[in-house]
Amino acid sequence: MNAIDGYLGDLDARLHGPSSAKTDLLTEARDGLTDAAEAYRAGGFDEAEAERRAVADFGPADLIARDYQAELGLRRDIRVLWELIVGVPLLILGWDFARGFGDWSRLGAPPSWYHRAIGAADTLAALSPVVAVAGLLAARLLSRRATGPVAARAVSWSLAGAVGLNLLAVATYGGATGFLEPARLIVSVPCAVLSATWILFSMRLTVAARSWRTTA
Repeated sequence: MNAIDGYLGDLDARLHGPSSAKTDLLTEARDGLTDAAEAYRAGGFDEAEAERRAVADFGPADLIARDYQAELGLRRDIRVLWELIVGVPLLILGWDFARGFGDWSRLGAPPSWYHRAIGAADTLAALSPVVAVAGLLAARLLSRRATGPVAARAVSWSLAGAVGLNLLAVATYGGATGFLEPARLIVSVPCAVLSATWILFSMRLTVAARSWRTTA
């Protein structure tokens, strides 16, 4: 195994994340190392020495892996943010549409505290994609002005906030409705489907956000 392949193998073993994104980063690294080695060969060094010098110039694998890992995390977080930005508003609109298929008159009028709780949940649900959009804007700005780890950290916190707000909204919806009358969640088939879909979607977002933290 030559010096470049050995270095890339070490780098690959240190990285965790989507395979396509890892492949892109490693391909960029290989191209840079190959170009540097060719320059050294043109300067009169033999192939082995040229590759060794190219690897040395590129930097220690542990330091490069740290920056690459931050980039992988940034890409993963941005993808999850987009899922939340699109998914949560669609679920809100879907639930409002599904309400029209239920016979709410048989359930009776809810108390005033329930309206306040649902209003609070609506606000939390609406804020979730807003925070996600702020995270994307932060990613764009910080990627130009700061190092990879700094931008990744900012987006990571935005993702945690957006996912947390969505989870709190779902918990408030379900908790208030379950306490008052669970039948309201399944007053019609569309309502039951939307309730289950929102819960599963929220779980998926949470797992996607946490899975990166456990591999970082």
